[in-house]
Amino acid sequence: MKVVAGVDVGKAGLEVSVSAGPSRSFSNSSDGIVELGEWLESRSVTDVVCESTGGYEREAVRVLSGMDMSVHVAHPSRVRSFARASGYEAKTDRLDARVLSRYGEVFDLDSTYSQSVDSEELRDLLSRRRQLVEQRVQERNRLDRGVTEGVRASTERHIGWLDKEIEWLEEEYRNALDDNARLSESASLYRSVPGVGDLTAATLVAYLPELGRCNGKELSSLVGLAPWSRDSGRYHGYRSTRGGRGRVRRVLYLAALSAIRCNDDLRSFYKGLRKRGKPGKVALVAVMRKLLLLLNAIAHRGTPWVGQYTPAM
Repeated sequence: MKVVAGVDVGKAGLEVSVSAGPSRSFSNSSDGIVELGEWLESRSVTDVVCESTGGYEREAVRVLSGMDMSVHVAHPSRVRSFARASGYEAKTDRLDARVLSRYGEVFDLDSTYSQSVDSEELRDLLSRRRQLVEQRVQERNRLDRGVTEGVRASTERHIGWLDKEIEWLEEEYRNALDDNARLSESASLYRSVPGVGDLTAATLVAYLPELGRCNGKELSSLVGLAPWSRDSGRYHGYRSTRGGRGRVRRVLYLAALSAIRCNDDLRSFYKGLRKRGKPGKVALVAVMRKLLLLLNAIAHRGTPWVGQYTPAM
């Protein structure tokens, strides 16, 4: 029998509701999480649902997953939409815990932790690299604004430090890949595709563990490359992509730009779309989707790129 606990995670506390019942509070600390786990076990909880909170949920997810509970980290916007659809306009910690429990009862959710535990360090390193790259862009933009000499010198020193730190992080994420045989093997398979580099392969390994396990439509929807319909009656709206995992989509965009220059198959595919009158952006998104399907086929077969793959749609 499925018994779901909803856990509203805060910086200092955890509000918990089992089967959408009355809530109970625990400390978001090592001792508090252990106490929470024992309390959930006493109530025969099988599934736990919490929201992504930027890291405050990590320790609770790790401990509860180790107690044979299926733990799902839900996207906050989806949970909020579910709450409103269920008639809950108010928002409190106790109410959020009950909503999360109900959310887990209504939907069949996969365990987030079991799919990503061995790539946690890699995700952290890639996330930190992305933060510093964004800072470097901001600092370089400041140099174009006519700043005084003192500010310019400070900004240039900071950019120099960022360059070195980003270089160090790039070495570290490659080491993290090499230290894990399974992740390293997957990354090597992805890099065999012309146009897919180290960063793209590492991001796919870290943020898209579903590669090789889903069909093409499911995977396209996960990444945000599926064209969504906007039809009603006689109206047929413009189909567009939205949502999905933005980090994966961004590296696929860069990989697609590279692939149409150095990958004969994908370049021919892109040129064929353009000759048929497709706009450049539409053709590029199609290349991104085709590249994703190729990578999915490679992951499923466990064999490197050999050209002329015909992936299942």
